[in-house]
Amino acid sequence: MREFSSRRFATYLMASTGLAMIALTAAPVAAQQAAPASGDNIETVVIVGTRASQQSAIDRKKKAKTATDSIVADDVGSFPDRNLAEALSRIAGVSLARGESGEGEQITLRGNTADLTRVELDGMSAATSGYDLAYGNPSGRGADLRELPADLIKSVDVVKGATPDQTEGGLGGTVSIQTRTGLDFKKPFFQIRVAGERNSMNEKIVPDIGIVASRKFFEGRLGVVFNLSTRKTYNESHQTSMDNFDQGYYRLVDFDGSPEKTFQFNPSTVSGSAATLPVGSYDLAVGGTAKFLTNTPLDIVTRSANAKTKADCLAAFPLYTEAQLNTITGANSNNSRRDAQTIRIQEQFTCLSQWNDYSPSNLREALQKQYEDRQSWDIRFDFRVNDKLTVFAKYQKTDRKMQDIRANRSRGNIDIDPNSRGGDAFATNLFTLVGNTTFPVNSSDFITPTAGNGYYLYNPTQLSGYRQLDNTAGSVTTNNAFPIYGQAINIVPGSIKMDSAHHVTALTLGRAEYNLDQIYNDQIWDTSYIQAGGTYKDGPLLIEFMGSKQDAEYTRYDYRASIKTFYTGAEMFATPTGTWDIKLPASFNPNDLTQFMPLNPATGSTASQLAQYSDSISLGFGPRLVETGETQGKIDLTYQMPDFPVLKRFKAGIQYRKIDNQLWRGDGYLPSLMVGVPTQNLRSTVRACENQATTTAANRCVYGYVPNAMYNLTSGVPSSARTDWMHGVETLPRADLIKILQNSILPMEGAFFPGYDGVQGMSQWNTLDIPKLYSQLASAQNYNTNCLKVCKGTDGNLYAMPTNFSSEEVTAAYYMFDFEQPLPFNMTFEGNFGVRAVNSKVAGSGFTSISSVRKITGTGDPLKDWNAAEGYGRVQTTTITKPIAVEREYTDWLPSYNAALWAIPDKVVLRYNWSKTISRAGVSYLFPAGTCTVDQRIEDRIVAGEDLDQTCGDFGNPDLKPYTATKNNTAIEWYINRDTFVSLAYYRQKIKIGSPTRKIMVDQPVFAGSGEVDPVSGKPLSDFTFTYNTWINQPGTTQAGWEFSSKAALTFLPWRLRYMGVDLNYSTNKASGGGYQDLISGQNLGPSGRPEYFGNLSIWYDDGKTNAKLAYQVRSQVLECIASCDANRLPTYAYPNSNPRTFVSLPYNPGEAYYNAENAYLDAKITHKFKPNVEVYFEATNVLKEASVRVGPTRGLAAVPETPWQVVYGGRKMRLGVIYKLQ
Repeated sequence: MREFSSRRFATYLMASTGLAMIALTAAPVAAQQAAPASGDNIETVVIVGTRASQQSAIDRKKKAKTATDSIVADDVGSFPDRNLAEALSRIAGVSLARGESGEGEQITLRGNTADLTRVELDGMSAATSGYDLAYGNPSGRGADLRELPADLIKSVDVVKGATPDQTEGGLGGTVSIQTRTGLDFKKPFFQIRVAGERNSMNEKIVPDIGIVASRKFFEGRLGVVFNLSTRKTYNESHQTSMDNFDQGYYRLVDFDGSPEKTFQFNPSTVSGSAATLPVGSYDLAVGGTAKFLTNTPLDIVTRSANAKTKADCLAAFPLYTEAQLNTITGANSNNSRRDAQTIRIQEQFTCLSQWNDYSPSNLREALQKQYEDRQSWDIRFDFRVNDKLTVFAKYQKTDRKMQDIRANRSRGNIDIDPNSRGGDAFATNLFTLVGNTTFPVNSSDFITPTAGNGYYLYNPTQLSGYRQLDNTAGSVTTNNAFPIYGQAINIVPGSIKMDSAHHVTALTLGRAEYNLDQIYNDQIWDTSYIQAGGTYKDGPLLIEFMGSKQDAEYTRYDYRASIKTFYTGAEMFATPTGTWDIKLPASFNPNDLTQFMPLNPATGSTASQLAQYSDSISLGFGPRLVETGETQGKIDLTYQMPDFPVLKRFKAGIQYRKIDNQLWRGDGYLPSLMVGVPTQNLRSTVRACENQATTTAANRCVYGYVPNAMYNLTSGVPSSARTDWMHGVETLPRADLIKILQNSILPMEGAFFPGYDGVQGMSQWNTLDIPKLYSQLASAQNYNTNCLKVCKGTDGNLYAMPTNFSSEEVTAAYYMFDFEQPLPFNMTFEGNFGVRAVNSKVAGSGFTSISSVRKITGTGDPLKDWNAAEGYGRVQTTTITKPIAVEREYTDWLPSYNAALWAIPDKVVLRYNWSKTISRAGVSYLFPAGTCTVDQRIEDRIVAGEDLDQTCGDFGNPDLKPYTATKNNTAIEWYINRDTFVSLAYYRQKIKIGSPTRKIMVDQPVFAGSGEVDPVSGKPLSDFTFTYNTWINQPGTTQAGWEFSSKAALTFLPWRLRYMGVDLNYSTNKASGGGYQDLISGQNLGPSGRPEYFGNLSIWYDDGKTNAKLAYQVRSQVLECIASCDANRLPTYAYPNSNPRTFVSLPYNPGEAYYNAENAYLDAKITHKFKPNVEVYFEATNVLKEASVRVGPTRGLAAVPETPWQVVYGGRKMRLGVIYKLQ
């Protein structure tokens, strides 16, 4: 792994190369353009191949109506790129998002992510992949360009400006792809390309075949072109991480006891509407309107920052005395006093966390193997009706089928709190306080690890948490909160090594968990396009018309299972590159499955009478289905006015589009209280059980599969239906379970991270073959796709499954004028201006669920009935689901103008563009669906006088406005000759209506006037107010940057060097306002997903027979998010800040920003024509063996300040192929 800072060399390389190109290409201009003297020998040069396509791309840029860069014809095929996304990333301002295997998937344009970049295929919207919408990315609008192989492409324009005739939707710009037409070929044409691709990770060879055929009929009036591309891929990636998905290094324990803080709170980073409001507000015991107020978030952070020692923390936040707590009302079982003391304990914990040291959160490795078949074909008919009218029809079909196998392995991790993370009965801690007994309010609770369980006591006198207990014996409940002191951690004392940056660098685990987690999924993409249209040209009049329909379907089925065992003596350590590794003890063999699924000791006073059970294997199944479609019709009219003063062309048009998105997640629901439609997100569990010699008959193991019940019972009578009855529990003798696991082994052989310098010395591991495992278990019998859209309920009737649907109808009309005005000194001023009006009708539908949480009472069993102390969680939840739909309409006016001053005719031009653009909010932000819960426990507290809300989850907001921005582009372009140009552009984009951000809505009468009632109690929901999350538009940001771009054919060089050329571009991007803020330094980090610079350097050679290219690409680090990125990871990384995707809760512990590290890729391709119709080519991608690395800020390990959190390596890929042409 290269040092992160050393890559800055690439920046200087780009800059120096650019200056050298200007010097090299400018000097010979006069010589190239001078007329030959009489009598000179004139050498005829035929322009073909790379140089011809370069000239065409330069000419398209020169003649474009707005800021544009282009790729033409063979230019796409000549790139060492596997797909269109990688080809586009060679253009200035376009950066590439690569997947886990290293393959390019999506692009960003001038800092705008894929969902804000419009991609058109022959004027139609390119289909989205469906994956984003199915699996949590709210946008659902980004096009996956892997579906479009280069064989289809005739030209690609990356339009960075805007004109009124351009379909809206690309905030940063539009990628316009044109494919070959049937009339493009002068004579019959046939080409077949056959190649084999080899991946260095698995050394497998897979085929890649492409066919293009064309012929004309009826004296050249009808042209037909057919294209077929079929390809198999065998991608593989190896991954190692210590960041638990999104958290990086924990700060939970003070390991070194240093008086120096590890970090210091920064009060300037506290923000948000609640920053200066008390965290808690409670009624007083004496009554009245006055309140007992706790500190505000700003107070807590400020006092913590001012604390110089841990003693200062205790002084700043002393625990409330009994007298202070008694000033608060003691109603409702003393809950308000309990909650106030809980807040104070969390304030102490917040302050003390500044001395906690960094330790890895979750060390694990992963092997990902993807077997994929890709097939795309299209046929197009073009017919010249007469000299004025030409019509066409086209059909395109793209299919992708993938089997994705992911083997995760965890060999052990630091477990700080086994009660809440990764714990079991064997690891349970002992506490000094016992609930439902009498002890003082100011008592302390001390933690003691169970002897011999592999956990050890650290910091025995330091606050580590709290417990809420009933500290009054008997039937009266008096709840209070008590501080816990000490931490039970599975690290052998004396084994910890630290560095000077307060990072743990090595340790030995006491009790470690070895876990194998296997995921298997099938994914299917099915996309089709049908299109028809034509052009009518009569003198100055041109009419273009087109209708199209695009349909796409994405289906995915996930299957998952995991097994684990425990061992002792694992040695964890940071490697010199900053990754982590574990050395297993010689006594532990992970391939011996008899060590897995051990039986847990029975516990309790009757332990000898019980059977012994293992931990459960969860058999997961989760289906997803996304259907999207777009229907479009448009007509454009152009009228040339060459003799009209100044205004030279008029153009107008109208367009209609209807975009539908529908998502099924496999959710079940209750259409009525006694009817349950089963969920398809199935979670059967499998466990081993063995009887002890003393196990009583009533407690003996019951073997076999037992599905969950269809109904909840109250006093033995069905009271409400359930949705989880298609899965259940399967119990097996341990020997039988081990045999099933042994029969389900999927062997994995070879090195882990082969050939990659950053991770060395590890091997692959055996894991589970999920299809084999499931075939041997009765509990997986319903793991199929029979119920995804329609399913049978408990009453035997068929019901439509819950779905989210959005529909957008967009009607647009525009006009625009081109102008041209000669100026003195042979200059010309030209351009265009106009307005586009866009009317949008947005409709969204989904399902809203109402959950009723009722206390379990009347069972006659004190261990099952609800009570406020030990039995607070003994409740039963009933959920009914109802459809909901909303509609919205809005209109946008999008003016634009483009101006160009040709200072030197056909040579030097100054351009300026200004436009207003919009891009619609992500699809899932619009779904008006969510869940509201009416909890009897909260209801009782409301009745007792507390000011509380019932709760709802996230609700989409169909009223979201589109992203709205104004952007301008200023450029100077120098067209030195037909082969060479240099340009420099400055762009600025000001987003006025920003991206959606989550907002908490409190005290909302969600059901006012609705007539909805609690499905169990029948109480009107209008009696309650609710708190819920929704999405609103956040303030915008401003992005600006520079783009330098140049292409040059070095024809002035001697010998064969004259067949060489150089392409160079380098772009920057800076952001201000909005985005993310570093929670410790306070630095503005800008929006996520945005590289600050991106550069390409290509050197090519083409003499007509041999064509070669080296392409070097460098990209800056890209901000991903800030830990824990909207997730509840308490007690880590919650903070009172208004960053996007932030999670706010006590105790506070600011998360770290994390980035996809700067990277550099080198690709190469060489093609040689052995005959005019036979070519052989060789391609190599990722020659430098680059990996995708997630890094934190510079607060990492002392030896590696920008410490890698995650490394994902997809290897190098090589392709050898033959092209045969018949023409």
